[in-house]
Amino acid sequence: MSLWKSDRVTIIAEIGSNHNGDFETACRLIDVAADAGADIVKFQSYLVDDLLEPASPHYETMKQLQLPKTWYPKLIDYAQQKGLLFLSTATNPTTMQWMEDYGVKGYKVASGNVSVYPLLDKLVDIGKPVILSTGMTTLDELLEIDARFTSSNVPHAFLHCVSKYPTPAKDMALKNISVLQALFHCPIGLSDHSEDVHMAVAAVALGARIVEKHISLDKQGLGLDHEVAVLPDRFKRMCTLIRDTETALHANFILDKKLCFQYRRSIRFTRDLDVGSVLKAGDLKITRPEDGLHPKYFDALIGRKLVDAVSRDTPTCWEQFGE
Repeated sequence: MSLWKSDRVTIIAEIGSNHNGDFETACRLIDVAADAGADIVKFQSYLVDDLLEPASPHYETMKQLQLPKTWYPKLIDYAQQKGLLFLSTATNPTTMQWMEDYGVKGYKVASGNVSVYPLLDKLVDIGKPVILSTGMTTLDELLEIDARFTSSNVPHAFLHCVSKYPTPAKDMALKNISVLQALFHCPIGLSDHSEDVHMAVAAVALGARIVEKHISLDKQGLGLDHEVAVLPDRFKRMCTLIRDTETALHANFILDKKLCFQYRRSIRFTRDLDVGSVLKAGDLKITRPEDGLHPKYFDALIGRKLVDAVSRDTPTCWEQFGE
């Protein structure tokens, strides 16, 4: 099973640690994602002692925000009830084994872990689809990672990401999406850390197939991710704009005949004319609808002789000139 859609943009609601250590808040955020039209809800799986020393100023907060093992089956089941896939970060063997035990469909690799090759090797061994963010990663590293996953037939996708919280527009480098598309034969998307939703929509216009955006119920919540998150109404708006944008991304040069008839102009007569009249410029006008000769023939009609009598406002046709 793939994590991403082949027929539309996959939208990931990044809950991360914005549950504030409260299970009910986590479920409410899943509700927000489902109501907005997301496809995936993503959390952050880690054990704080694997990441930080106890003396770190962020240790206690990170410890409070780590997902307890008992939450996993409940969150996976609740997301499924809401029609969403559960996704979380691969960070360490312990939490990855928990997720394997509960049957997750794939994994996310955060930018800070893309260089942890033992972790990538573990994901290759598991063989499930993987989405990797590319912040703080060189192109050479991405080429190596792509080769590693491709050679093992592990489905994977890269998300252009700028690891700056929040990311100003001048640093977004959205054209990196086009570069990644040219380099890799896998889905390319955006993990968005900007403050609003328009960068995500622009990424879709550039061809992004996956969009990941942080969501929050309260921007003043516990932890750092709330700062780059959007509230429920903005996330829903983003989903709507993304769907509208992907619907609009097609080519179509087939004209609407009804609209053409109604709004395009054609050549008509300005007055009643008898048989044998030789047309002058003042005998013709170009008005709606498009039921007469094309305006490009205006000059060609001047000097021609009518073989039929015509009335004012009658549309022109070649038969009126014996042709």
